[in-house]
Amino acid sequence: EVTTARTLLIKVPGLILAVASGLAVGHEGPMVHVSVCWAQMLARLSPQYQHEGKRRELYSAAVAAGVSAAFGTPVGGVLFSLEEVSSHFPSRTLLRAFIASVVATLALSVSKLTGPLTLFSVRYTVTCHPSEYVIFALLGIVGGLVGALFNAINIRWNAFRAKPYFKERVRPVVEVAVVAFLSLVTSWPLALTRPLSPEGIHAMFDTCSQNANETTRNRLQAKVGLCGPDGSYNEADGPLLGMLGAAACVRFLQMAFAIGPAVPAGIFVPSLFIGACLGRFTGGAVKALNKNWQFLSHQIDPGVYSMVGAASVLGGVCRMTISLVVIMLELTGGLDYVVPFMLCVLLAKAVGDAVNESIYDLQIVLKGYPFLHEELDVTFTERCVDIMETGLTKVDISLKPRLSDMQEMLSAFTYRGFPIVDGPHFLGYVRRSKLTDLLVSLEKAGYCDADEVPLDELMPVADVTVMRMVPDAPLSQAHQVFKQLGCQHIFVVGGKSGTEINDALLGILTKKSFLRFLKDGRVGHMPQGPSTELGIPGPSDVAPRVISGELASAMEVAHSVYNAEDVFTDGAHSPEQSDRSETTADSAEEVSPNRPPKRRYLRGHQGLRGSTKYRHPATAKVQAAIAPPAKQAESPGGPTRSGQATASNGYGSSQHKESDPTSSNDLGEDVFRDS
Repeated sequence: EVTTARTLLIKVPGLILAVASGLAVGHEGPMVHVSVCWAQMLARLSPQYQHEGKRRELYSAAVAAGVSAAFGTPVGGVLFSLEEVSSHFPSRTLLRAFIASVVATLALSVSKLTGPLTLFSVRYTVTCHPSEYVIFALLGIVGGLVGALFNAINIRWNAFRAKPYFKERVRPVVEVAVVAFLSLVTSWPLALTRPLSPEGIHAMFDTCSQNANETTRNRLQAKVGLCGPDGSYNEADGPLLGMLGAAACVRFLQMAFAIGPAVPAGIFVPSLFIGACLGRFTGGAVKALNKNWQFLSHQIDPGVYSMVGAASVLGGVCRMTISLVVIMLELTGGLDYVVPFMLCVLLAKAVGDAVNESIYDLQIVLKGYPFLHEELDVTFTERCVDIMETGLTKVDISLKPRLSDMQEMLSAFTYRGFPIVDGPHFLGYVRRSKLTDLLVSLEKAGYCDADEVPLDELMPVADVTVMRMVPDAPLSQAHQVFKQLGCQHIFVVGGKSGTEINDALLGILTKKSFLRFLKDGRVGHMPQGPSTELGIPGPSDVAPRVISGELASAMEVAHSVYNAEDVFTDGAHSPEQSDRSETTADSAEEVSPNRPPKRRYLRGHQGLRGSTKYRHPATAKVQAAIAPPAKQAESPGGPTRSGQATASNGYGSSQHKESDPTSSNDLGEDVFRDS
């Protein structure tokens, strides 16, 4: 839903208005989003890209094209897609991303016939002395701290915005109007914050003329006092340094509260502005001190410090390394300053990682998106059958379902897709949207409710190439499939005891349930907690990696809010449903023309407040304030461990598990569970 044509039509004018309004937002993030939306529209025209893996490769190329179109940095766009976006990046994807990036840059150069290709093209005549590397290192440390502070404030602000009472009282339009008005009021007093951010960044990046008779190359430099009217350097006095520090503080606060409301926003440009102010402040102060004390024998250019400071703050916010260095080189054309860029970016990342995670990782955790980090060091001893989920709602074509049966199934369940079986044999999986379109087309073709849904019409809209694994497959293999292929679910297929069937659908393993078991410590041996662990104590004795106490509490509240607002995650499990065997679940949930789904399946639609679901121990208090806990009923077969399957004969019969607290239909996860 986030890559549709409707999203594209809204995002483009929204981006134009947001950037032109002077808000403390950038355009690179929305440009990437626009590119991915366009790639999704093109993928629908080609049968080749109907496959999920191929489409993800197309998205990687679209990201590279979006960054290139935003900044005119083709190589940096490819590296950004490789470093920050893609979990699987084969050589063919690298070539396609580079081609897309080059084409985007060519289109940008044609549209800028009268101006430079990059935003902040500068010209320098001085070189950095090795003695300045100490100051550049300090800028990297400061940039990492500033970026970490921004991440903490912004994630707490977005966690507060996610609370129900805030959403009920503050509408998105009102919120954006208030942020825009406050940005206007706070930007007007300072001459450096009045123009758009790219103009101010270019003025701080560029050097003043060393020749007193040459006029300044940037009119804003003379207007704000960075350079004299004749192009010579102005001495960094108190008012100038105070203006630079105040501009950095104002833009920092504006960016912290402007990233999150319902407006297209990127973080590159405002981060560069803040870092440029801090770098120019440092460069001006060093130049003034060196004039009196002569502790440096070479010439000092504050513009170089401005570029280094910009890279430091952006690195502290996003925690990028190689791609950021290349983007800065392409943005400024300062190839002589590659060593200062690398030094400050590495230090900013190291300092920021010591405090908290990058803004991307924190937003992933806040919104509950399933994401496996590359640095997870886990040793698995379990199998897929140990954590797979059973009791699936299936479409059994052997029962010859009628059109009315399919429509009633869609109205009774809100799942994003349904497995298709032919008796005990697993055939594939059909998405809800495609099944709905099929039923509508059949109605238009003259089919009535009592007519059988033809098999030759159903199977073309089904995906028969879904990921399948045997029950005894190790979880390490499932982990690699989730991480490298980007699958959202794995279907566990195997044989049933006492039969010759070897392609029966036994259960499903979703990415979110896998992450829940992993972070709770119920599967895998993890020497150190995952990089997005919130520092919240769980049932495992593994010591998690702590982000910060206050941030953990904010994330804790945010997770409970998101869980409480899931309209249909999984319904309440009654005691008689909990100990039902797989055979009983299969027979009870198959779509039959003689017996439509029972009304008891609609319990999940009553909302979360009356349901029993898994809750993290650390969020129990917050969750209890939102949803009163239901009584815990013991199954007739005796108590079972929460969230853990028990198997007999290997995998012939398994207990039904509790619902997944992170599975939300709003997040695009395909869940097939009995309600």
